[in-house]
Amino acid sequence: MWVLTGRGGAVDRVMRQWLRSPQLLKLFVGQHIVNGVSVAASVAAVSAVAIAILGFAGGQLATLGAIGASIADFPAPWRVKARTMLTGFILALVATTGIQLLDGSIAGEIVAIGVISFAAGLVTGFGRWALSLSMQMLVPMVFMLGLPPMDLADAMRTEAIFALGGFGYIGIALALTGLVAVSDRRLMASECFRELAAYLWAIARFSEPETDIAEIYGAGIRQQAALSEQLQAARGLLLTNPRASPERTRLAATIGVLLDALDALVAVQSDMARLRAAPIAQMMLTHMGGLYRAGALDIQHLSLDLLAHKKPRMSADHTLAHDALQREAARVAALEEIDAQTRAAVVATARRLTFARNRILRLEKTLRDDAAAEAAIGSVDMSAFQTPRMYHPRVLKAHLVPESPVFRYATRLSLAMMAGGVVATSLGGERHGNWVLLTIAVVMRASYGLTRQRRDDRLMGTLIGCVIASGVVAWTPVGVQIGFQAFSLALTHSFARQNYRIASIGASMTALISLHLIEPGFHAPILVRLADTLIGAAIAHLFSFFWPTWEFVEAPRLVKRLLARASDFASVALRIDVPAQDYRMGRRDLIEAVAALSDSAARMGGEPQNARRGLEEMTAMLIAASVFAAHLSAARLDLRHPEGDPMAPAPEDAERTRQWLVARLATGADAASSAEPANFEGPLSRLRAAALRLIEAARAYERAAKRY
Repeated sequence: MWVLTGRGGAVDRVMRQWLRSPQLLKLFVGQHIVNGVSVAASVAAVSAVAIAILGFAGGQLATLGAIGASIADFPAPWRVKARTMLTGFILALVATTGIQLLDGSIAGEIVAIGVISFAAGLVTGFGRWALSLSMQMLVPMVFMLGLPPMDLADAMRTEAIFALGGFGYIGIALALTGLVAVSDRRLMASECFRELAAYLWAIARFSEPETDIAEIYGAGIRQQAALSEQLQAARGLLLTNPRASPERTRLAATIGVLLDALDALVAVQSDMARLRAAPIAQMMLTHMGGLYRAGALDIQHLSLDLLAHKKPRMSADHTLAHDALQREAARVAALEEIDAQTRAAVVATARRLTFARNRILRLEKTLRDDAAAEAAIGSVDMSAFQTPRMYHPRVLKAHLVPESPVFRYATRLSLAMMAGGVVATSLGGERHGNWVLLTIAVVMRASYGLTRQRRDDRLMGTLIGCVIASGVVAWTPVGVQIGFQAFSLALTHSFARQNYRIASIGASMTALISLHLIEPGFHAPILVRLADTLIGAAIAHLFSFFWPTWEFVEAPRLVKRLLARASDFASVALRIDVPAQDYRMGRRDLIEAVAALSDSAARMGGEPQNARRGLEEMTAMLIAASVFAAHLSAARLDLRHPEGDPMAPAPEDAERTRQWLVARLATGADAASSAEPANFEGPLSRLRAAALRLIEAARAYERAAKRY
């Protein structure tokens, strides 16, 4: 009953093979691949036109401009993409012009490198999306440093051709955005579904009694963070003008339906610890794991079918698997030897699983039925869930203080790039400089953990990319080299956010082949490039210890944000009359707060041992937050759907609990020193106890972070 059935035999067999490996599906099927191919095709178009008009040498300079502009080309609404790409490329022109004007003055170039790099680090204060702006300042600057020496007139001619190539690329990219907008939205929704399927795979392990429950919670939290990140990207694309067409309405509605399904799945986890501890419930857990895995396969199939059809279908609804679970739950609940608490957990879990399954089935209905999509949106203002991008310099003013992590990162990046320029000069000038500086620019990140990971990926990617590029340059004609240039650019852009090691292979090939095509007479041996990469990686690594911002420094802010979001969510979750928009906003904010903590924990895991202050306590706090969210979602579900549930809370009890939760959580961990006992009465007693455990876990994390 778990075998997928499709509309075409051959196509369906291919789908089944992909579905057996969710990791491969995520890596090789998605918007990032389409975007990478689109970027490569647009750059190739600019290159072909420029070569026809300006000749081969001029055409390659225009190609560099197109590559520089392409750095910010990621899926987004037309207006957002236009503003981002134009802003980024103007910054690139400012950086490259400054370097060109100082050509010939080593001291002047090094100072310019420092100033440009500091500005590139500072613009990341706009938000995560601004990383592309930062790279647009750094990478084109490094490209210009790799060009042969020239006088002022030639430098300005080079800059003009570079600008023409970049603006030409932006024009093509924006035209393509309008043409592929429909497929972009489908791909974005499809990837959200796959992240939900991955979450189901992660929590299916609750059915494995031999697996440590903390490990399962950790995997679920990490995958929920990945889903949160994907949803943030999807909101910008799917929630812009959602009622412009029926299909756009259906796709926009799926975000709310998907989150409702996630909410129900989280609610199921409120009794997991008790069920796993009861041997009598093991068969029910086995059925539950099977249902989760079957649901994951269904959602993955739906995500692929959406790419081919406007109104996709799930492969099956798994009625037999669901009915088998319900029969087992009824059998266990009827046993005389079962205690009252375990019986209540069995009944509640079975009931919540039914609700979660129905929510998952609503995904298909929303994608196929216009009326269902309209009902899912209702009176919700979808624009409220979008986060606008801010470009005004005043946003960065708050980061111009020594305590700011952004200011410290900008300072580290500036000093590291200047040091790279000095070292490269001592090794022989720009022939080394462009590669050393390129390595520093792409490796160095705001956190030590990310810098270390990218350092290792960069070294391996450079080794592979240099070997391939050297063979291409040495043994193939120019036409083949241009083809490999486009392929390597597609590889770089496709995997820049998915797998940096693969992206590094493409980036190394792109840089080597591009610089060779600009100056075919100059050949850099593989060992020289590898040595330059090692030097750049070593400089980035050393400067990551200068004036760092370790994760534990952010502990008070993260704790305060988490408890505030938990308080806000509790305030709306336990009110029956709350508008759907308020509830969804509170739920989104809590999910993102937990995701921020999860990301912080991941980064801390890559820091030096003496900087990992409170890592175990942070993990415990994340689990406590997940348990609290599960109890809160379960309480809301029981409150709003009390039919046939003798343990459903009364509205009066829910209101008292809501006021208590808001008061306790809103004060913050520091003020919550006198914790009440957890022996409350009533069906919401475990929710209140979970809140106390979250507060205590937060206080323990803060104490651990301040211990040294």
